Amino acid sequence: MLFSTILSHLKRYEAEKVFLPYKSASNPFAVLKNCTYAFTRQGMVNHITGEIYYIALALSGKKTILTIHDIDSLQSANRIKNHLLHLLWLKLPVKRVKYVTVISNYSKLKLLSATGIPAEKVHVIPNCVQLSDQDFKPKKDINRQKPVLLQIGTKPNKNLENVVEAIKGLSCQLLIIGKLSVTQVQLLNAAQIDYENCFSLEYIEVLQLYYRADIITFVSFYEGFGMPIIEANALGRPVITSNITAMPEVAGDGAILVDPYSSSQIREAITTLVENDSFRDDLIAKGLANVQRFKPQTVAAMYEDLYHKVIEENK
Repeated sequence: MLFSTILSHLKRYEAEKVFLPYKSASNPFAVLKNCTYAFTRQGMVNHITGEIYYIALALSGKKTILTIHDIDSLQSANRIKNHLLHLLWLKLPVKRVKYVTVISNYSKLKLLSATGIPAEKVHVIPNCVQLSDQDFKPKKDINRQKPVLLQIGTKPNKNLENVVEAIKGLSCQLLIIGKLSVTQVQLLNAAQIDYENCFSLEYIEVLQLYYRADIITFVSFYEGFGMPIIEANALGRPVITSNITAMPEVAGDGAILVDPYSSSQIREAITTLVENDSFRDDLIAKGLANVQRFKPQTVAAMYEDLYHKVIEENK
């Protein structure tokens, strides 16, 4: 979806999408067939997207760009499998290709540390937002008596537990996207939180939850990027996010930054947004300005500049 949006905004080059015939990457036969398939369909520039990094080993290295979204996904509990993943899906591919793109400076630093490749080989090109100017619909009035908070994610890094601690005793409703564990349900009930849980949603349903919300909470312990920050900005919702990993560089001035380990800071940010109209309106305006960095045409132009660089260097 992300690169389909980017492709539709390319102006200087035409790109053909090539889908590999086999989805399985655990079957050596499928991996070999995919490599053969990719080798016979090379272009002036080969751009690998999705977690098929091993394909780089079958392509012309000097004409290939590899986009890596998150190296933390290349982890396995099995020690031998983990070593093979890092070798075939990361270390060998990044050394073979001409350039690597990552979605944040934070991700770049992690990649450099994990692989030891030269810094000049890695280009930071962010994700793009798939929302238009017409989607920006800030609320005229916040629900002061019972504000609606939207919590994005329930996995351990999404920090739901500290959000629950932060709003304990506050009059509010918590909308939660992501399947809750039994322990999380027990925690919410023990804290007497009025909550609603939704998961396995279509994108339009997620947007409807954004619009219902007065405030977005996205105070993760770790993010390689943090798309909900930009989505909140684009939809006109004030967002609270973390002051660590990639989130500050993505948020810019368009969010309140807090220590995700501090429930008191999260609580203070929520009460400030509820009580201070001028601060909230200013934050929403700064969020809209922040979105401009992540427009599809802006991101597509960055990729086109890199494609042009590869073509010129191969003349």
